[in-house]
Amino acid sequence: MNNPEIFTPEERNENAERKRELMDLVVSGEAVLIVGAGSSARVGYVTWDGLLEELEDLANGCGTGLDQTRKDNPLEYAKAIKSHIEKTDDIGKYYDLLDQLFKPKSPPYDEFHRLLIDLPFRGILTTNYDSVLEAALFDKKIEAEREGRQIRPIDVMPLVIGPDTPRLIHEFLLARNNDPHIPQRIAHLHGLHRYRESIILSSEDYVEKYGLSVKKNGEDQGNEDRWTFHRKLLWAVLATRRVVFVGFSMEDPYFEKMLEIVSTDLWGWNKSIHFAIMGISTEDKEDSQDSKDKADRLKSKYGIDTVFYEIIEKSHKRLEDIFADIKKQCENRSQSDEETQDLSSDSDSSENEELKPVSSGSRDILNWLKREGQRIIRRISDEN
Repeated sequence: MNNPEIFTPEERNENAERKRELMDLVVSGEAVLIVGAGSSARVGYVTWDGLLEELEDLANGCGTGLDQTRKDNPLEYAKAIKSHIEKTDDIGKYYDLLDQLFKPKSPPYDEFHRLLIDLPFRGILTTNYDSVLEAALFDKKIEAEREGRQIRPIDVMPLVIGPDTPRLIHEFLLARNNDPHIPQRIAHLHGLHRYRESIILSSEDYVEKYGLSVKKNGEDQGNEDRWTFHRKLLWAVLATRRVVFVGFSMEDPYFEKMLEIVSTDLWGWNKSIHFAIMGISTEDKEDSQDSKDKADRLKSKYGIDTVFYEIIEKSHKRLEDIFADIKKQCENRSQSDEETQDLSSDSDSSENEELKPVSSGSRDILNWLKREGQRIIRRISDEN
């Protein structure tokens, strides 16, 4: 960070330190990645705003009378659009548009997505309806087979939370413990474009799938406080692993509600548990201050540290640089571990543990998360 108009020297140093902590976490293999819509926009998929515009055009084409009074609340407006289409025309048009908007593109992914799936995350979840990450996984698998390299097994079939069987979802959760026999795959929290029953888009969908009672502008959604499968799964991930968020605005009220529930249940506020990687404008001081205020709120309320990258002339190249740096550090660690094993192949496991650059604070957090994870798994099993 080198723009004094956006960051003070102290802010630049603090952001650099958070980046170092993020890199250490990912390299350790203890993190779970959750990917939002911003990452898919890189290859031409619509953002949230673009999606609502497309759906609004479809609704207006189905008939007049679309209720626009809740346009300032995206999830409620999505509900109004879906309801209008259902009343005035065939709801199949709604799902057909979603399928058209999120079907594979050419190219199906870019280098950034390849960076994501090459890093040692214990699991990758996405709220996106596209299969961009699966396309990157497929090419990774083909390259390894062509070059004769041994890698962890890969399953390029998307795992869709809800329609897929509990057994597959259980396997995905086990893979978070780095079981080398369980394939690497992508889990879709909010559905996939070709499975209409899996799509979570409107406030009504969130109520059904997450059972959350969320208030927006003082307005109660009126749903029950139910522990649905989606809610249990996301709660377990947030409670038992340290998460890295990328491609998120972090303004989804339902996602925030899940963060709030976990924070309240398990730890105090203003602690460093998760990371969000977010862009910050170099051209708009007011917008950049809003980003800083958001970062302060995420830290104080949910234990999420923000690592900023500069958006220069609408370019997100600095985001790629962050993950490229992480990949390089992973490669350096791997090479260092191999050299260490060669030099001390007869050393005991405790000596090898001492060689790992994990701070005592990070180790305490990881041990605590493991204990909580065991407790949560027992809790979910008892409820089922």
